[in-house]
Amino acid sequence: MDRSILLISDNANLLKRLKQIMIDWQIISSPTYLPDFLLNRDNQTVIILDLDHFFALTQRIDTLVLMRQQFHGPLLAIHRQKLAITTVCDIFNRFHFDELLSLEMANCELQARIQQKIWRYYQPQEENREFLNTGQLKVDFQHYMITVNGRKLTMGPVDFRLLVYFMQHENVVLTRAQLAEGVWRNGRDATLRSIDSHISKLRKLIEVDAKNPQCLKTVRGFGYIFKSVAEKDTADRVTAIIKPNT
Repeated sequence: MDRSILLISDNANLLKRLKQIMIDWQIISSPTYLPDFLLNRDNQTVIILDLDHFFALTQRIDTLVLMRQQFHGPLLAIHRQKLAITTVCDIFNRFHFDELLSLEMANCELQARIQQKIWRYYQPQEENREFLNTGQLKVDFQHYMITVNGRKLTMGPVDFRLLVYFMQHENVVLTRAQLAEGVWRNGRDATLRSIDSHISKLRKLIEVDAKNPQCLKTVRGFGYIFKSVAEKDTADRVTAIIKPNT
């Protein structure tokens, strides 16, 4: 797998330093942000922004917002000049960078901090396991199959990825924006209406009563949350629904 770091800077010494400590990574330097760098999302990628260079160019702050919207990998900032506390807070709270590095750090610390963020984003994912189980749902990655209480579900690839994503984030409220990035890998191919449509399909497949979902619930004003239901609970609810009609 290709591994690249985009350094947004004109600092030749910083570029040389990164090449020395990140020897297994391709270091690409540019004085400006390069959206094309993100086109191949199958690669491991990192962005490091030189804040001294950025502020010297008096670039628009909107660029920092755009970077985080478009890039969902390790986004790091580095600086030498002393930063105001409000700027430091904005880097994390407003622009959602993952780390603020200092050029005053020793090479070993600088490398360790970068590697930790890389590990956080690119550690092996659940899909590399043979099975994933949550309650009555079971994913067989080897055969690309999902079963509920042993019953095989028939679904398309998008619905498969969506359900797996929910299972991997059990009991976590997910916004539509997070679903768009996590499942569709970008926000362009997933409209709010299409996401809701796929949610509706999944409910018909995994819920006893799709109109009264117990697994895939709506959190009004935020998004959705997936909660697993034990096999016994599912069987009890099925019995309760069937009895009045028998």
